Amino acid sequence: MDLQQNVSLKSYNTLAIDVTAAHFLEIKCLNDLRAARDFCQQNNCPWLLLGGGSNLVLTANFDGLVMLMCMHQVTWPEDAEGLFTISAEAGYEWDALVSESVRRGASGLENLSLIPGQVGAAPIQNIGAYGVEVKQFLDRVQVFDFDSGDEFELSASACELGYRDSIFKRHSSWIVTQVELILGRGKPPQLNYGVVADTVTKLSGQPANNASPQLVRDAIIYIRRSKLPDPIHIPNVGSFFKNPVINAIQKQKLIKQWPGLVAYPMADNGFKLAAGWLIDQLGWKGFKQGGVGVHDQQALVLICSDTANGWEVLALAQRIQADVEKYFGVKLEVEPRLFDNRGEFKL
Repeated sequence: MDLQQNVSLKSYNTLAIDVTAAHFLEIKCLNDLRAARDFCQQNNCPWLLLGGGSNLVLTANFDGLVMLMCMHQVTWPEDAEGLFTISAEAGYEWDALVSESVRRGASGLENLSLIPGQVGAAPIQNIGAYGVEVKQFLDRVQVFDFDSGDEFELSASACELGYRDSIFKRHSSWIVTQVELILGRGKPPQLNYGVVADTVTKLSGQPANNASPQLVRDAIIYIRRSKLPDPIHIPNVGSFFKNPVINAIQKQKLIKQWPGLVAYPMADNGFKLAAGWLIDQLGWKGFKQGGVGVHDQQALVLICSDTANGWEVLALAQRIQADVEKYFGVKLEVEPRLFDNRGEFKL
């Protein structure tokens, strides 16, 4: 086990917060995970697993072991009917998987283009964008329980996938080590969001209904790059708040006060509000204070300078939460995971 000491995590989180890990280990295989577990049990120290670092806020030096997921093998078997059964280890880059699926002629994942992070985070967050969620293609996952040392498999249904939710949110010791997805060829493009269809037509000059997976991917990349800052240049974790879900009565009440309310119908008769729209109505877009702020083109994105710390980011998030709740009666939930010196916590 190649264990390192006192390692800066600045380059391992997309907020670029400069905190230190007391111990640090790259996970390149299951044996590394087993050795890491033994180390933590023998030394009674906490642990934290990092993937792409794009969905967490670090608020303090970490007193235990930080592990970086580096398992990245992937296979692409295709059957006679054109179905791909993709097996990808947790450390494989998500957008690289989407890009390769499109190159091979598989369809379905293109709406999830340019989402940062690794494959292992996909079922944990049930990542989704522009009308598509990973649960539509997930078949099963392989799991390592860091507490017990057990290794087991979960079917997609057993993962209890919901909006930005899964069973893994309720079992913090479960580590996804491998993900299996099933994709086919020739599926019709998912154009539930008008902006996607409009952008396909704008970029290609072709009717959106006949768009290839590559054209849809190109459109999604164009949209995301026009709206979301690149964390390499402007540190951020993407959308900082989840889109809140309300019922029909709440929606009607809000529309009377806010006629331009942006709300999307859901299968359970609820409505998903655009959190960015709520924040934008209250004038937060472009706000800056000290080393933190709200992006001037996307109110859902909190940004920070190289010198900012995690608590400054969370203080701004709490001010925005309080403002939205005061004026809309809606509680915004923070999307990234929050960590102090010993482990995860909630606001």
